[in-house]
Formats: sequence, structure tokens, C-alpha cells
Amino acid sequence: MALNAPVTAAHDAAKGDEVHRAPPGPAGTPAPRRRWFARHRGDDLRIYQHSNLFYWWVIWVYGFFCAGLTYVQGIGVRELASGAEKVVLFHPSPWLGISFILLILFVAVFSNVRARGVYSFMLILVAAALLWGIMKIPGAEAAFAWLPLLRVHLNLAFYLTFSILLLLIWTCVIVLVDHFSWWRFSPGQVVEEHLFGQATEHAYNTEMMVVKRLPDDLFRHRILGLGTGDFMIKPAHESPFEIHNVWRARRKQRRMEAMIAKRVMETDRAD
Repeated sequence: MALNAPVTAAHDAAKGDEVHRAPPGPAGTPAPRRRWFARHRGDDLRIYQHSNLFYWWVIWVYGFFCAGLTYVQGIGVRELASGAEKVVLFHPSPWLGISFILLILFVAVFSNVRARGVYSFMLILVAAALLWGIMKIPGAEAAFAWLPLLRVHLNLAFYLTFSILLLLIWTCVIVLVDHFSWWRFSPGQVVEEHLFGQATEHAYNTEMMVVKRLPDDLFRHRILGLGTGDFMIKPAHESPFEIHNVWRARRKQRRMEAMIAKRVMETDRAD
């Protein structure tokens, strides 16, 4: 009896159908490393939804441009400096500061106000009509004649401080915070996932799912976003949901549609 009790490795290999090895991890659960690789398979597609701060990149870029222009062409004012050997640089043209303020107002308005498709062009026509109507008001020409007297001068330190702080905030939000959650598209399934697993994950079947790209906003998606877009996802038996401010929307749309088509082809082959 003692000689027959041990089972050799060769005998285990020969009886592979009868020998079951427990999967790694406690209580037979898959190891976290395998789950990580399952989320990062090459055939999966991650869709990140960005905040409206994504469109504010043009402000800190233009701020650095204004800082460089002020450094090269600026006029030094010693009376405002803290030391006798230092000067505070200002650009001689007031239109540089005015253009910076107007750009901030433009981005703040059009990154939050949505005018999709033909409504974007209607907004331009309405703005042009309002400007034309204001110019026809008696005395408007005399009022606009005072505009050249408006002097807005922002110094070099303002452009650098504002642009650097905005760049740091923009990078933190777009690169870090916006990547805390995402939508993972894979053949047969769409899953809402979270980096820390603190929220409930939703999973949808791609069978009969419809991916629709919403009409673009001329200012937000084309000019400021350089190709961003919004999507509406319609599962077969669930409520539709939207994914906003997706980078490279046209390319992502083709890949999402390919995922759904791949699942349909696999189902047809199985039938």
C-alpha cells in the first residue's frame, strides 16, 4: 500500500484530463495580473471622455506666444520694478493684450455653448447681423471711434504666470483626471470601466447596438478641438448614453463600428 500511494509527475501528465490545477490567487480567483492583461488586449478600444477644459489649450499656447513677443519687442518700465537694475516689460501695442482677453472670452463661451451642424453657421450669421445693426445705430460710429484710445497692456510676467498655471491645470485634468474612467469596446461587449473601481461598471451587449456620431460644432469640434466629436451609443435593450469630447472622433468611430461588425460576423459564422 505504501508503494502505490505516491503519484509520479509522468502519471499526472498522462492523466491530464483528470488532473485539475487550481488557478492562481486566493480561493481560485484569477490573478490580478491576468485581469490587467485582459483589459489591455490588442483588439480592445478605449474611449475617453474629456472635459471642456480640453479646448483651452489654445489659450496657454497663445499666452506663451504673447510672452515671447513681449520679451523680444517689449518696452521696459523701471518705475514698476522692485530693483533699480530690473525693468517690467510691456508690449508697446495695446492690441496684444486686447486679443488675449478676447481669446479667453471666445474659448469660454464656445467651449460651453453648443451649436451643432447648421446652427454653427446660423450663429455666425446672427452675430454678423447684430454687428451690422449696431453700426447702423445713430452715433455708433462716434462710439467706435473711441476704441483706439483703449489701452490694455499686460506685462511679460502676467503672460508667463497665467500660461504656466493654465498649462499645469490643463495637463493634470486632460492627462490624469480624464483617464480615471473610460469605455472599453471589444467584440461583443461595451464596458464602462474605472481606474480605481470606485463606481459601478456598466456592460452592454453589442448585438444590434447603434453607434451614432452627433453633428459637429464648428467652433468647439473643428476649430478648438481639431477633430474631436460626440457620440451617442444605443444598445438594443438599454437606454442610450453619450460620450463627449472624444479625441480623433472620426478614427474612433471607424474602430467602434469595426468592433460591432466583427461581433456580427462571428455570430453569423456560429449560426
